[in-house]
Amino acid sequence: RESGLPGLLFPRAANDTGWQLYEDQYGRNWFDNLGDARESAKLLAATLHQHHGIPTAVVVEMPSNESVLLARHG
Repeated sequence: RESGLPGLLFPRAANDTGWQLYEDQYGRNWFDNLGDARESAKLLAATLHQHHGIPTAVVVEMPSNESVLLARHG
């Protein structure tokens, strides 16, 4: 990446409507539950690192605005 920062993938709570997966600042997919969003983000992060050498991290942004690091690749 041009910025030199790792790619960030993070599921983010969207009120009562579910979880949206973001890649950097761009919204991607919607999930009904955190487990599905988390697994999709982890798979995408691992794939980006394995196939393209992009350092990635998966961070969950909780409704309380707390951020939790779930995975880091590279």
